[in-house]
Amino acid sequence: MSSPSATQETADNQDLINDRSFSLLQISRSAKFGRTSAETGNLASVEDALLRLKTNRLFEYNQPVYIAPMAKSNLQAPDNSALPLMDMVREFLAGNGQVMLILGDSGAGKSTFNRHLEYQLWTNYEAGDCIPLFINLPALDRPDKDLVAEQLRYCDFSEEQIRDLKLHRQLVLICDGYDESQLNSNLHTTNVFNRPGKWNVKVLITCRTQYLGPDYRDCFAPKASGQYNRAAYGLFHEAVITPFTKDQIEVYVDKYVPLEPRTWVKEDYMERLATTPNLMDLVRNPFLLTLALEALPSVVESRADLSKLHVTRVELYDTFVKHWLGVNKRRLQEQTLKDGKLDALKELLADGFEQNGIQFQRNLAAAIFWEQDGRPIVDYSHRRDKTSWKGVFFGLEPDTTFLRESSLLSRAGNQHRFIHRSVLEYFFSCFVWDTSRDDNEFAPHVYSEATGVSLPVTDHPLSKRSLVPEPSVIQFLAERVQMQPIFKQYLLAIIELSKSDPLASIAASNAITILVKAGRHFNGADLRGIRIPGANLTGGQFDSAQFQDSDLTGITFTKAWIRQADFSRARMGETRFGELPSLREATHIQSCAFSPDGRTFATGLRNGNISIYDTTTWTRIRLFIGHETAVWSLAYSTTGLQLLSGSSDGTVRLWDGETDTTDRILKDHSEEVTAVAFSPSGMQFASASADKSVRLWDTRTGTVTFVIEHYGDVTEIAYSPDENNIAFCCLDAQVQVFDTRTGFLALGSGMNNEGYLCLKYSPNGQSIVSGDFFGDLQLWEVTTMMPRIEWKGHSEDVNSVEFSPDGQWIVSGSDDKTVKVWSGDAATLVSVFTGHTDFITSVTFSPDGSLIASGSGDQTVRLWEVNSAAFGLDKDSAFDSKPSIAYSPDGRFLISGSRAGAIEQHDAESGEIGLVIRRQEAEVNSIAYSSDGRQIAMGGFVGDVTLWNAYTGALENTLRGHAMDVRRIVDVIAVVFSPCGQWIASCDEMTVEIRNARSGRSIQVIPGGRHSFASLSFSSNGAEIAFGSEWGEVQVWDVTTGKCKMAKNRANLLCFVKHLPRSLQVVSSHGGEGAYLWDEEGQHARVILQHSGIAIQNFAFSSCGQWIASVQDDTVHLWRSPLEVKPQDWKYVLAVEGCLGRIEEIFWRPNKLEFATADMSGSTRVWRVVERFGKVQVQLVWGAGGGGGLAVSGSLLDDAIGLNAINRNVLEQRGVVLSKTL
Repeated sequence: MSSPSATQETADNQDLINDRSFSLLQISRSAKFGRTSAETGNLASVEDALLRLKTNRLFEYNQPVYIAPMAKSNLQAPDNSALPLMDMVREFLAGNGQVMLILGDSGAGKSTFNRHLEYQLWTNYEAGDCIPLFINLPALDRPDKDLVAEQLRYCDFSEEQIRDLKLHRQLVLICDGYDESQLNSNLHTTNVFNRPGKWNVKVLITCRTQYLGPDYRDCFAPKASGQYNRAAYGLFHEAVITPFTKDQIEVYVDKYVPLEPRTWVKEDYMERLATTPNLMDLVRNPFLLTLALEALPSVVESRADLSKLHVTRVELYDTFVKHWLGVNKRRLQEQTLKDGKLDALKELLADGFEQNGIQFQRNLAAAIFWEQDGRPIVDYSHRRDKTSWKGVFFGLEPDTTFLRESSLLSRAGNQHRFIHRSVLEYFFSCFVWDTSRDDNEFAPHVYSEATGVSLPVTDHPLSKRSLVPEPSVIQFLAERVQMQPIFKQYLLAIIELSKSDPLASIAASNAITILVKAGRHFNGADLRGIRIPGANLTGGQFDSAQFQDSDLTGITFTKAWIRQADFSRARMGETRFGELPSLREATHIQSCAFSPDGRTFATGLRNGNISIYDTTTWTRIRLFIGHETAVWSLAYSTTGLQLLSGSSDGTVRLWDGETDTTDRILKDHSEEVTAVAFSPSGMQFASASADKSVRLWDTRTGTVTFVIEHYGDVTEIAYSPDENNIAFCCLDAQVQVFDTRTGFLALGSGMNNEGYLCLKYSPNGQSIVSGDFFGDLQLWEVTTMMPRIEWKGHSEDVNSVEFSPDGQWIVSGSDDKTVKVWSGDAATLVSVFTGHTDFITSVTFSPDGSLIASGSGDQTVRLWEVNSAAFGLDKDSAFDSKPSIAYSPDGRFLISGSRAGAIEQHDAESGEIGLVIRRQEAEVNSIAYSSDGRQIAMGGFVGDVTLWNAYTGALENTLRGHAMDVRRIVDVIAVVFSPCGQWIASCDEMTVEIRNARSGRSIQVIPGGRHSFASLSFSSNGAEIAFGSEWGEVQVWDVTTGKCKMAKNRANLLCFVKHLPRSLQVVSSHGGEGAYLWDEEGQHARVILQHSGIAIQNFAFSSCGQWIASVQDDTVHLWRSPLEVKPQDWKYVLAVEGCLGRIEEIFWRPNKLEFATADMSGSTRVWRVVERFGKVQVQLVWGAGGGGGLAVSGSLLDDAIGLNAINRNVLEQRGVVLSKTL
């Protein structure tokens, strides 16, 4: 990609103003074509009107800083493939395309580009040229019916001139703000453009990306001539504006600084942007960059340590608004005012100009939402509207005029709007919670017994409407909760009020939605009788919460943690849980597929059978019996009338899709058939086999067209969308593409060290995604078969991948039991779904993209809602799986390390994230606090151990290199400090290295021989260190002498070791055999922690030594020793179930009966052991990150009202007690 400076030079030198071919789009001057003499006489009149429009539009253009935006070809394309957007528009205007859609996030610069494009087109305009017409869609009443004529009337064209333009001219319609006009119609179709006798146009439309659904192209693509129900995608272009690069930001800052006198220079701004956490990512959005540059000097004022400064979007807006109003106040003070205007200004100044300015704008934003349902443009005529609500803000009174002209508003004629949609949403959030006054005007009126506050709740802004459909407003308010604890208490009071006042239900629904978004936990909360219909509780934590008799109608509980919650007698009609009931089979599911129309769903089973389900009821309607052994692969024909299956019995079968009969049985392969696929046309199908061949078949005759021989086992095949090519991947670590018309090799990826298990083409045919043995995924450029992106997706084999039908997402399923969804272009993690209890064999999207189906060795198919509100991760919870956690020695902090190479430091009480350490080049396998709590050690992928300051996050030391030999760097599996503070030890699979904790100098390197190390533990005095291996061996070494004191092997099972608190005795775990307690000499051991059906995979002691928490997959088992009787005799107490991923680490909080778990779903959770009336219970204190899925085990729904059959089935499958529902 070219640099921004080069891009800007290109934009300057090759823009419309210097390129006549672009100016008129190489469209001949049609004004003179086919005119009568009378019509030619009207030409001067039309051209005069166009000249006036050109003059006005050029005069109104004002853009002091313009950076030419870059854009990629579609949502799925990578950002680094972006080209200058102006070049893409030039290509569109010069070609045959009719509609170009320009997408971008809020604040990406869509409107700025549109204005610049219009300016360039008008600058280059000559009589008879194609006419640029900028149209602000939200300003029109009926853009779907009379788009061009309505805009021309607004520009003072007569009806005769409009008719003339319609008959004889071509226009370029630059349509801005499709999303803000709240349209969902196809403007090209509804306005009947480019049909005989209709407007001859080229249409550019801009829209926020967030506004679009999965089938958004149908709202913009022209319809084929004579076939109005079929989209003409060949006439449709698309571009997606990409975020600013660092170089573009620097160019912008360079142009911004000279605009007015400033105390900061360019280098000051760039340094603050780079050193303030998360700010550089935030300002890749051009509008937020503008806000940040205005606000930054005030935000960082008197902040010496920028590494601890966490800047949020709402804080940027707060500071920018105050700065803006301060500048305008000084401007007014410098003006010469007379009489009433001067008095009005003095009154405003005396009352607080900035405060009144904020009040004015927040009230205007509220009026726009109340009176216009959020429609952003206010059309004001003083004569017509002065007595309406609009007159309050746009009247001619001096004080109103001062405030309006000092506000973040823009005006075009009689039309007024905030300068950006997000500014409107920000001020509306300020109206909900008035930050301009310390004593919030609403706060004194609310009452609840918990807070002693009272309020006529119907007067509150939160009672006016549901804010759930306004995610940006919710986000602003959630950030406000984190900044102002009083706001949190106020929202809690509203929720409490809803128990007694039915009129508080809307406000309470909004309140709890905001709090959940802000990360507030409701574990163990008394929510009996609350009224929160329609609330969005996505990802919320409600462990052991009391919901009895509550109104939960229309609630969204997707990915919520509602384990052990009580919903007795709650109203739960239309509640959404984000999942459908699982499909259960009698054996492993090996493959699955949707029919093209989505009406049926097929599963291939290990026993050779194929089940067919009706997707309206999700009941099995047919069973295909024929294969002798596992059905590895399934594929429907394009028509859905045929189903193809490949089996380990070596046969390919072609089934009649509507009966249980076999049309063909093909036995040409000599080994098991690993994959089958239909070509997009259905005229050909393919099969791959362990016999090292791929066969292409003629569907009609069942004969082999080509046999492609290979020297490795082929694991997956996929046709390109144009079916000219077929790609396959192999265990010999290659991805190859063959021509389906010749059978010859077209492209190959070359060899590497990884074996590929699965692959699929993107819907546009430009990319291939693959997954391999090592949990990695790759995105390949089809034209070169070079990997564009490669990333660590899973901890174990990736067995299945697929693109969503629109190419926006990639789904992957793995042996690690997780389903993950990634963005189709950047491969960033979007969502994690957990709940399977065994390896995942197959994942697929439904044809409409609304569902993901995942088949597993646990004999179930899980059905996940893609379009649920939970489809996405918050920025603070987007870390990948977390294999390691540790408490600080004083128990105040909990740190968690992630596969993504980051450490988060949480407040141990609340879970709030403070320090974040990011090390992008290495995943984190193990972390540990030093005994004094001043350092954090991190061990990971690159073989080094790094030491970080626990207070500042600064890197203090790097302890180089675990290595098997000079050619290979290996993972650091575990790292641990000695309790005495003198030593730090780390291990890879084959060696343990002990160093001086202060100097980092190596003291000992202990080889593992044939045993692979898995865990480390120091004795309480630091004199001894114990190791556990993957093969069941326990070793104890004297740290000072370097001698082995003990080496025992109990079983060939993964062994974890821990020292008994305040003792030299070692405890080792050995899977299903339980755990062994060794004497201090290491000669004798006795079995502890043994219970029927329980395997000890990992364990941890409480600091008092009385409690042990052990791990088995996704379950924690709790054990207790009555210290006064037998201090080393632990008895089984209970199981803590409901975790949504395999637990990787468990750690007790010092001096507390709380323990933390980290699991493969990316979640860190803290649990509290409580004993009441002689009964032990474990309650969730808080959780962070991941989420993965719905957790409902142990919940009660006695007499719950309104649950439909599908939801009842889901809940019962997830472990909910449903004794009776109404």
